[in-house]
Amino acid sequence: MLPLPIRTFCSCISASALLSLSALASPSHGRSVTLSRTTSAGTPLIVINVDMNDPNVKVSGIVAQGGCGSSEKFGDMVSRSHPTAAVTGTFFSPGSNIPIGDIVVDGRLAHRGGVGTALCITEDNQCDFVTPPHRYARMDWSQYDFVCTSGPRLINDTLPYVYPHQEGFRDAHLLGSATRLAVGITSGHHLLFVSTRCKVQLGQMARAMKKLGCVDAIALDAGSSLGFYNNGSMLIQPGRRLTNAILIYDDKDRYERFKARLIPPRLDLASTTR
Repeated sequence: MLPLPIRTFCSCISASALLSLSALASPSHGRSVTLSRTTSAGTPLIVINVDMNDPNVKVSGIVAQGGCGSSEKFGDMVSRSHPTAAVTGTFFSPGSNIPIGDIVVDGRLAHRGGVGTALCITEDNQCDFVTPPHRYARMDWSQYDFVCTSGPRLINDTLPYVYPHQEGFRDAHLLGSATRLAVGITSGHHLLFVSTRCKVQLGQMARAMKKLGCVDAIALDAGSSLGFYNNGSMLIQPGRRLTNAILIYDDKDRYERFKARLIPPRLDLASTTR
């Protein structure tokens, strides 16, 4: 199977929008979590850059208050978890509100899915991108504190790698031109959360992530699900309720204060990975 063609279908961004984002281009809350606007491979992007070398940084997740199978406003998720920044997590079925992939929060299995490639983070901020050997493989995530299985892969070991069918993706909306959200890791161990308001194909998003310096990267849910919050500002409001999101903290103590709110208490005992 050949990779998806690398083509751009960017819609225009208004001058006022560009000016607004330009004002946000400088670091917004210290050196470890910064926000910037840039253009990569011809695609206008908003980037949250997270320095995973900082032991005070924490990246985790949150699921809807009713657990997987329920949904919640993205703004409400942010309000109860108090992160520095937050973005949409993995894809889910709008009809059932069931995420497509495994989700682990604070070492606890919040949901078991079966499709895609996982962003995996240990307690000491080591990051891996793990593709299960086959769909619905029962993975052991016990070495990781946070797992968000999404995809498809965009970069694999420094090279653009876009084979969504091999990872179980079939949705035409995903495979066509759409607004995108992705996460990737650089060789300097910076985690980049990258959003565009343009419609681009997966191949073009892979090219943009590579140019940003990512050595591994996957796509996250976007389109009408795209949410992008930073330091008190809701930069992109999703057009629908979500089932899960990714949270970024520049203060691990603040994460510790609010981590009990990230998954429903009943899930603490339902499926533990430890």
